[in-house]
Amino acid sequence: MEKRHVWWDFFVRWLKSAGLFSAMILFILGQGGLVQAADEGYAGPEACAMCHEELATNFAKTVHGQKADSRTPAAKHACETCHGPLAAHVNSGGDKGTVRRLGKDTNLSVSEINATCMECHQKGKEALWDSSTHAAKGLTCTTCHSIHGGHDKFLVKDVERDVCFQCHGTIRAQLQRTSHHPIREGKITCTNCHNPHGSVAPHQISANTINEKCYECHAEKRGPFLFEHRPVVEDCTICHTPHGSSYGKLLVKKVPYLCQSCHSNSRHPGTLYARDAANPGTNTYLSSKMSNRPLYRACLNCHTNIHGSNHPSGKTFTR
Repeated sequence: MEKRHVWWDFFVRWLKSAGLFSAMILFILGQGGLVQAADEGYAGPEACAMCHEELATNFAKTVHGQKADSRTPAAKHACETCHGPLAAHVNSGGDKGTVRRLGKDTNLSVSEINATCMECHQKGKEALWDSSTHAAKGLTCTTCHSIHGGHDKFLVKDVERDVCFQCHGTIRAQLQRTSHHPIREGKITCTNCHNPHGSVAPHQISANTINEKCYECHAEKRGPFLFEHRPVVEDCTICHTPHGSSYGKLLVKKVPYLCQSCHSNSRHPGTLYARDAANPGTNTYLSSKMSNRPLYRACLNCHTNIHGSNHPSGKTFTR
């Protein structure tokens, strides 16, 4: 295969130097019955494959390259559906200035690249792209996707999370913490929770609310309960961080500090150690010999049903 490419490259260079390259392409197109397409400025997929054989082969294996599906580029003008008419490109011997380039060496604006993709991808998950965070940040479809295929979902990386980590380095660091969602283990992906193309929910969550997304897996926390814990009903992320935490259960703080963020002065908050040798059990705030070391409570030892309770005596979530 390597020898064939060397021979072909030499042959193409010779044709260009002799001024015969364009003539040969048009001759082949004419033999294939595509003269009309060439007259309209289109060269046809055969012309593209003569120089871009590897890309053409990969493209034919993708969803985009299925001619039997009338919705695909292959069923229309193939390469020229996205790259525009290429007869001028062929006639010039491969001048890049005559072709719409959507990759790293693009000659198009961000809006022009995205508009090319949105001609087909404007429904379903892509419907809210124009109002998405990624669109507002100036990302293009080709930032994450490879047009000619290669990896799953046309991604530019082998693994989905590596595509996201190109920008979201902080999230990557959080996932290295001891308590984390199993994204790095490959059990879930970023798009299990987020829609990168836009969403009506905060943080591009692929549900109407954050809680609704969490309940897809954690249905036992959904309720309704006879006794509701208000932070649970409001937003799961008041107590939990979704990507990774240094504390168990993905908590944003260690218990009891987390609980005392709200319950600082109610019932039995943390108290201080007594240092009165005569009265070692004393724990009065009036003592002048109090220690500044706190004695905190293990809240969850008693309040076990912290997400809500249906027990008649479960008002304080102890059962």
